[in-house]
Amino acid sequence: MKLSNCLELYIKYLKYEKNLALNSINSYRKDILQLLDYLRINNISHASRLNLGIFRNFVKSLDGCNYSNRTIVRKYSSYINFFRFLEENDYINSRFVQAINVPRKHHRIYSFMSINEVEKLFNSIKPVNDQEIRDRAIIEVFYSTGARISEVEGLRIKDIDFKKSEIMVTGKGRKQRIVYLNKTAVFWIEKYITVREKLLSSRKDGYIKEDHLFLNRFGKGLSSRGIRTMVEKYIKKVIIGKKITPHSIRHSFATHLLQEGAGIREVQELLGHENISTTQIYSHLNIKKLKKDYRKFHPRAEIK
Repeated sequence: MKLSNCLELYIKYLKYEKNLALNSINSYRKDILQLLDYLRINNISHASRLNLGIFRNFVKSLDGCNYSNRTIVRKYSSYINFFRFLEENDYINSRFVQAINVPRKHHRIYSFMSINEVEKLFNSIKPVNDQEIRDRAIIEVFYSTGARISEVEGLRIKDIDFKKSEIMVTGKGRKQRIVYLNKTAVFWIEKYITVREKLLSSRKDGYIKEDHLFLNRFGKGLSSRGIRTMVEKYIKKVIIGKKITPHSIRHSFATHLLQEGAGIREVQELLGHENISTTQIYSHLNIKKLKKDYRKFHPRAEIK
């Protein structure tokens, strides 16, 4: 079978059987198309011609791209999963997936804000108009829940349970989980909802019911790109000499919970991490609790 046809079948498999989110599917597609471009240049168009030697030559061709370790590991995952699909459906003759050596993943040290910096971020938003009220509500949701940008983009009004101060978010692989709203976040969401109707009425195509919680100035659902741009604008106002991104609010949420004594399993559940190893990256940041426990339990922590 032609590799182009194999890719089409694989994308359908990811969408309808694996139930992956569109962003994940597009990421797989982009990586695999890079492989197929290399194969096309080398006159390989049929899946039956794939083997370990060809794949290793392709990997060598990536050396000049200066990809980060994280990107390389992700690409390997894309190719291995694609090859497994081909093997399971007998589209390739050579069984070589088990022989692929995946590079070791280097754990990044995540950037995060101190509690004082988070307060400065909130204080930088002066809610004097409807849009700034919305912005404050969005950033409060980020820090209250630890949600990803894509998860905040996908929020609907029906996802909020104000009585329980909870939100249902849809994460990677379309998996849903419950996250919690603190009182401040609830206050700003309720304040935003009172002005949300004004954003809806600004739609050029007339008043149409819009389920998205957060809207842009045209009365339509605010995109991930729009959310990212907005958050970056406020971050640049207050964070100096430190590389902080919108995703750093999620890192700050996890770090602060662990610093104050939350269990790593609980933080894993709140973040929606499938593997505990992903959450454990934050453990080395838990200096405050470590020092507190040291002074409490070490027999010679105090002067005798």
